Amino acid sequence: MSDFDTIIVGGGAAGCVLANRLSADPGRRVALVEMGEDRNARRPIVAMPLGMVAFMMKELAFLGGGRFMNWFESEPEPGLQGRRIALPRGKGMGGSTTVNGMIYIRGQREDYDHWRALGNVGWGFDDLLPYFRKLETFDLLARPEQGTPMTLGGRPLRAQIDPAYHGTNGPVSIAQLRTVNPMCEVFLKAASEAGYRYNADFNGPEQAGFGYYTFTQKDGERQSAEAAYLDPVRNRPNLAVLPQRRVTRLMTEGRRVTGIALEGPDGPATLRAREVILAAGSFVSPQLLMLSGIGEASHLQRHGITPVHDLPGVGQNLQDHIDVTMEFKARSRVPYGISWGALPANIGHVGNWLLRKRGLFASTTGEGGAFVSTVPGEERPDIQLFFCTSVGNAQNAGSLFGHGFLFHVCQLRPGSIGRVELKSADAREQPSILYNFFRGESRMTPLVEGMKIVRDLVSQPAFAPHLDHEVTPGPDAESDGALEAYVRQACGTLYHPVGTCRMGVDEIAVVDPASLRVHGMDGLRVVDASVMPTILSANTMAATYCIAEKAADLIRADD
Repeated sequence: MSDFDTIIVGGGAAGCVLANRLSADPGRRVALVEMGEDRNARRPIVAMPLGMVAFMMKELAFLGGGRFMNWFESEPEPGLQGRRIALPRGKGMGGSTTVNGMIYIRGQREDYDHWRALGNVGWGFDDLLPYFRKLETFDLLARPEQGTPMTLGGRPLRAQIDPAYHGTNGPVSIAQLRTVNPMCEVFLKAASEAGYRYNADFNGPEQAGFGYYTFTQKDGERQSAEAAYLDPVRNRPNLAVLPQRRVTRLMTEGRRVTGIALEGPDGPATLRAREVILAAGSFVSPQLLMLSGIGEASHLQRHGITPVHDLPGVGQNLQDHIDVTMEFKARSRVPYGISWGALPANIGHVGNWLLRKRGLFASTTGEGGAFVSTVPGEERPDIQLFFCTSVGNAQNAGSLFGHGFLFHVCQLRPGSIGRVELKSADAREQPSILYNFFRGESRMTPLVEGMKIVRDLVSQPAFAPHLDHEVTPGPDAESDGALEAYVRQACGTLYHPVGTCRMGVDEIAVVDPASLRVHGMDGLRVVDASVMPTILSANTMAATYCIAEKAADLIRADD
């Protein structure tokens, strides 16, 4: 007899959804296995939204955020003059939802309809909208009294939300920030002055426009996947939560997966199951497949691994968003920052957080944003802007000091196709990751045009009382060539890797869109962002929740 009916490998967004939904059947024995620590949601550094700076900035590791991080790194990227890119992922129950910026964006209808057009029947926008609604409690509709009344374009924000696109009784709380820095209002006023339109709901009928982001927050605190999905059900007798265990390979008998091998507090062990679900993300899920003999046979043999199933698409099709930042020094102290003049305000923020869960510590500072097209005559956005009401960012701990503001310019559909491969047959060694940015079909024109849009925004009258000067890329970077050079030097990703176990029906697809079972294998599925055939035009957390919700229904239908 197997130890479990279902073993879920990975306690991130998808894994927590599956643990909740599948263990709802008292007759199904479920194990959730995670490499990192458990019971993270109530830790103060996790619950505090601003705590994410301690996760992302290695210079702030002394605050304890490093325990929740797993730092990957790309190979030297030929299109970036051999530069390596830092690739942080969340570690611990909740996965990257424990450490991310919490911005909740679904993507464009065209993204999902393209998935369906590629042969993934049942994965179009209209197919998935019921799952998005199922997972949400959209605060502006469900609990309007909880937030601060907000307006956009002179109208109440709540009055501009179409309830047909949102749920009001799901496990994930989708909320506006409880405190918005006045600089966000400056940003939105400048957008209007530059001729752009507002959008009160990036997850509504259309995505284009400028507005406020929504976040996975509840009552001013971060709501991770662990808090939303796992904590309410972790005491179910048929659910085993197994943290601090590294899965080293899948156990197989022929082409049937029978369980997992792992290393834990008590040493090496094995667990048997009728079915294993990989939910370890776009780097680790393909790595575990390859370590277990599932992947391109010649690649496996080079590392001394006997092929179980020659599946060449494993680890291929890696995609991510390319992002570049523009930093501006402020002449006012309205943006958040550390300075002697701002000391009284910052002390007030501490009290505001402790007593009311409002103020700076309830914000990640990435408060406003936009989706814009850089192609004349094309309405579909190809860039995303993030307006940050401070200059603190994951690459520069020193930028917490002083006052300024920051723009992220993100290329939504870069066109680069990368891969994840093994470096060795050792599960402890991180895989080889290569993005191939600005090679093949990948171009940086949208990023260059996006930076020009940012410069146009900050030149508007609304910014005049606050803008001192542009720090990066700097006033000397005027020509397209100079901006392109800055992109190669400074760009990174937005930490949204997808696609390495993509669903599809062609010869290099890894999972079946009808079931998310691995092609050619029994007792094995993949359910996480790695199954996305193409990257979304948005942050990927919302879609990962949605994929897992749909997967749970597919799995139950197979029973």
